[in-house]
Amino acid sequence: MLNPCFNNTGGIFTNTDWGNLANSWITALQAWSGITTTSQIQVKVYDVTSPPPNEPLAEKLVNPGQAVGVSSPRELAVCLSFYAGTNTKRRRGRLYVPFYWLYPPSALAERPSTTVRQKVGDLAAVLANLGGIDIDWSVWSPTAQSMNKVTHWWVDDEWDIQRRRGLRPTTRTEANISG
Repeated sequence: MLNPCFNNTGGIFTNTDWGNLANSWITALQAWSGITTTSQIQVKVYDVTSPPPNEPLAEKLVNPGQAVGVSSPRELAVCLSFYAGTNTKRRRGRLYVPFYWLYPPSALAERPSTTVRQKVGDLAAVLANLGGIDIDWSVWSPTAQSMNKVTHWWVDDEWDIQRRRGLRPTTRTEANISG
């Protein structure tokens, strides 16, 4: 799951086609990741400033029920970190990119290689160019109630873990200790 934020900078006079943005994000993600047409991708577009219940402005689903086989840990990720203007807590964000979107398990090493880091960094350009001139990839701060255009990004050389991506346990081996 990736949750990038986008901001319509055209104001109230711009009628943004959020369904088109969802389609563009799917196409861009498929081209960037190499997932192509072999996996389910679902995109939901929300107005983050709306109060609950917040219904999607647009929703797209491709390849329902399809999944690529994964032979590396699903939790393993590389973090794309970014910020808007200044690197302060209400102006930065992260996207955890699953390793299996990037390379086969044989490329798994002690640390993410330069090639892996650059591939994740390339996602920043994809996000920055999505949606046209009146749509900005942004950082949303609910505390400050502000949306700010992303200006900088980085990818470090350490693996990250997203526990919620893992499979649910199906069995357990256990025993009593006797002595």
